[in-house]
Amino acid sequence: MMDNEQQAVRNVVFNLTERFGQHFYELDESDVEETLDQQELYLTPEMPIMEETQNQRSTPLRASQGSIVIRVYSPNEELLYETTSVDVGFETRENLQIENVQEGPYGESLSAVTPVYSFLNNEKIGYIQVINTLSSYHQLFRSVLGAILLTGVIALLFSGVIGYIIAISFLQPIRRLTEAMHIIEKDPESEERIDVGDGNDELTELANAYNAMLDRMQRNIEQQKQFVEDVSHELRTPVAVVEGHMKLLNRWGKDDPVVLDESLSASLQEIERMKSLVQEMLDLSRAEQVEIHYKNERTAITEIIHQTYNNFKLVHPDFMFILDDDLEDDVHVNIYRNHLEQILIILLDNAVKYSTDRQEVHLSVSGHGSTVQIAIQDYGEGMTQEDTVKIFNRFYRVDKARSRHKGGNGLGLSIAKQLVEGYHGKIWAESVLNHGSIFRIELPIIKDEETETSEKD
Repeated sequence: MMDNEQQAVRNVVFNLTERFGQHFYELDESDVEETLDQQELYLTPEMPIMEETQNQRSTPLRASQGSIVIRVYSPNEELLYETTSVDVGFETRENLQIENVQEGPYGESLSAVTPVYSFLNNEKIGYIQVINTLSSYHQLFRSVLGAILLTGVIALLFSGVIGYIIAISFLQPIRRLTEAMHIIEKDPESEERIDVGDGNDELTELANAYNAMLDRMQRNIEQQKQFVEDVSHELRTPVAVVEGHMKLLNRWGKDDPVVLDESLSASLQEIERMKSLVQEMLDLSRAEQVEIHYKNERTAITEIIHQTYNNFKLVHPDFMFILDDDLEDDVHVNIYRNHLEQILIILLDNAVKYSTDRQEVHLSVSGHGSTVQIAIQDYGEGMTQEDTVKIFNRFYRVDKARSRHKGGNGLGLSIAKQLVEGYHGKIWAESVLNHGSIFRIELPIIKDEETETSEKD
């Protein structure tokens, strides 16, 4: 843009130089007026006819450029003519120079000064100063600046609206999280949860983590309530039995050795049962925390299977125990070895207890893809389909009379289930009434590289 303005000044200077150069004497006011108003160039016989350029049209030069100011000076630097009065200084130059001066109506102008020599005698006959006030340039600059400012304001408003919408969308999950926290604070047992939606960002991850935390807290609260209710329920009977025998002793047992022996024996039996019950409840409580304390444990399953199998053969010589080990390699599973042994003991002990006629127990272990499966089969009393679903509930007994007679509290299978599921495994029962039962356990196999990493740690 500035280059075009400079070229316009240069064209006017060349045009004026050609016009005034045709004079023989020093320029005066009348010569200037006449030269600027003429429609065509004056040519002398001595001057060659030059090809007319775009700037040498028939229009009077003074009216050709609105932003151009023309000044003509005499050789003595006396101002002879000025098209428009502008506040721009004048300094003589011996050749054409176009300068950018910080003067003029817009604060910046182009000024070109050049001496004029006669084409006839080569004498200096005056000076020409062409000033470009850059009105179109400044007008365009103001228009562009205004457009930029307007665009900036619109962009600022638009970005503000978009930012507000984005902020609302970001703050909404946090607001829901805060509201859910207040609800949980007032009612710890509330099932209030955050609606996660389909997002895939940090807030969604936070909401998922919060919901998972609430679910775990809810489970812990329910487990605590269940624990207290179960203990209260199960301890009520032995406490009542002991209380009854103590009253009996207080009334008649002091003088009757038979009553004394009978009451003491029954009381000791109930106390042993209470001790066993408390221990099993503690085991169950610990089984619910395996993910916290034993999540990195690794165990070679073959060693524990064979060890438990040999122990039961030794303790129950009247039973036939059969082991089928189909594992080709030493497979590792993610479970604490004592817990795996405890699970096997619970299942094998139940198999022995409820095998009345055919005293035979089958123990098998095999690999199935990424899991290992353990099966314990007996040929005892069996149970109905309904019982196979409820058998893992706390204190559930298929036959309460027989279970109590055999010393069961109904917690063994609950402990086994809690332990297996704590290590991301599965346990289930298959049974036919009066034909025996099969208890199956499925645990994920640990890859070799994971086992090596665990051993290094």
